[in-house]
Amino acid sequence: MRKHITFALSSIFFIALISFVFTTFLKVVPWYPQFKLQKGWVITYKNQQYLNTDISNLSDQLGLTFSRGDKITLTRPSPLTKNNAPFPYLVFKTQHCAYEVFLDGYTIAKENLDARTDGSFIGTGYNIIPLKRDFEGKKLSIDLYVVENDTKINIITPLLGNYDDIYRFLLYTAAYPLLTGMFLIVFGHIFLLISLVLYMRSSGVFTQIICSLIVILLGLWLLTTFDCTTFLITKEMTTFLSYISLYLLVPCIYLLIYNLHKQNVYSVIAVLGFATLAFSILFIVLHLLNKVHIHHFLMPYYILSTLSFLALIMYNIKDLRSKTRNPSTQIIMFGITFVSLSFMLLVFFDMLNKNVDCRDSFIMRFLIPSAALFFVVTQLLNHFVFMTKFYAQRKEYASLTQLAYEDALTRLPNRASCDMKLNDLERSDLDYCIVSLDLNGLKQVNDNDGHPAGDKLIKSFADALSKVFSRKGDCFRTGGDEFLAIFDSIRREELDALLKKLDDLLLELDKEDPDVNHSVSYGYAFRSETEEQDVHSVFMLADKKMYDAKRKHYAEIGKTR
Repeated sequence: MRKHITFALSSIFFIALISFVFTTFLKVVPWYPQFKLQKGWVITYKNQQYLNTDISNLSDQLGLTFSRGDKITLTRPSPLTKNNAPFPYLVFKTQHCAYEVFLDGYTIAKENLDARTDGSFIGTGYNIIPLKRDFEGKKLSIDLYVVENDTKINIITPLLGNYDDIYRFLLYTAAYPLLTGMFLIVFGHIFLLISLVLYMRSSGVFTQIICSLIVILLGLWLLTTFDCTTFLITKEMTTFLSYISLYLLVPCIYLLIYNLHKQNVYSVIAVLGFATLAFSILFIVLHLLNKVHIHHFLMPYYILSTLSFLALIMYNIKDLRSKTRNPSTQIIMFGITFVSLSFMLLVFFDMLNKNVDCRDSFIMRFLIPSAALFFVVTQLLNHFVFMTKFYAQRKEYASLTQLAYEDALTRLPNRASCDMKLNDLERSDLDYCIVSLDLNGLKQVNDNDGHPAGDKLIKSFADALSKVFSRKGDCFRTGGDEFLAIFDSIRREELDALLKKLDDLLLELDKEDPDVNHSVSYGYAFRSETEEQDVHSVFMLADKKMYDAKRKHYAEIGKTR
């Protein structure tokens, strides 16, 4: 366990180093001048004007939130300054607002104005407005139409610059969450695939499947919440995916706790897990039906996430008190608790924070991506522990299988393997052949020279048998001096040639070791030779021929003597 802690601490240091590099060394230098249009605005709201307003501090004057139907007009009295950009653009971020953009009173852009009456959903995201190159000296005005209650008051400071510079700037300000999110999605899918493959072949992999889903959801949440998909998909879809990934995290956490601690199906954790999953699906369905928009369920989600965090703390305390020695449970619980803690801090600050842009929050921009990466580290560590255990089990199983189906002395398949082969042949239509072989004189070798000499004779014969027959058929040791060779399909002439080759090889062994007589009696039978054509009949016929050959062998020895 000490090695695991060292690995985890090293990973935390590495993640912190990555964060430092992103914030310190990676800087974006614009090719053309950029202007942040932050101060000097005239704000018109509910028939009142607010002069010389800093747009990033609207809440100080107007309150924390807007309501549906509110209209806010933002006007810049000072003309826009030219920046010589080949592709000038204006970008600003809003939450649940339709808008119109004017230059000197002429409309240059508008979006989602129908949502004021039809109740359609408008997400949170950046609005990227192309400008004509003659915008210099003109006055900018923006009308915002709020379409949802509890819309945050502050908008992101409008930025005027070249399109490429804005593109790079938006990616840079979310570089750490962007790269982290991409990595999490790729890693999660790869790890999910590996886990599903292992799930088919081993037990105890379901935890890794759940963790992979959590990693994918975290990656999707980072990419969508930080508007890394601004240039790919609409604000509405981005916001919808952000809330989906957020809402599904809690059921996955409950499922993970349940699976790690093997709770009863009617336990509190199981009930909470099913309830939060049902709520999450209900939220999504109601949004798709345009009954209630998905962001209105944020407060119930905060309550459910708080309950899940308390459950995590409770089970961590329970694990410590029970002094569980399951490293897998400890590692995963540590990782998911860290992720949950970062999200609880997000909940706390989000309820206090008036800003729209998550990039302004240290918790969201650094802590949550780092917590997600740390969770990946705990997954890798858990996978290492699991694979070590998995391969140890496989090795033990292979050893037991070897003992069960392999003869220890000769390394040939044993009687159990032979029976399996014969059963397979019984169900086939092949004209197979069984060769019954019996060593001559093994008893005399054991009696005169001892069992080590007998074992040597058996092993040398088994090696010769494998050398001659292994490419054509299967060889088995079925008893002390009894062997079988089985051929699925072989011609009689070819088999006779192989048996002649075996005899010649045994004669060579006699020359190498003249003190021992290397000889074997054998008989063979084809399936087509028997009337019943079953395995038993074929084996009995081959065995009968072998004993006939053995009697003939000993008769010739008797005549010689």
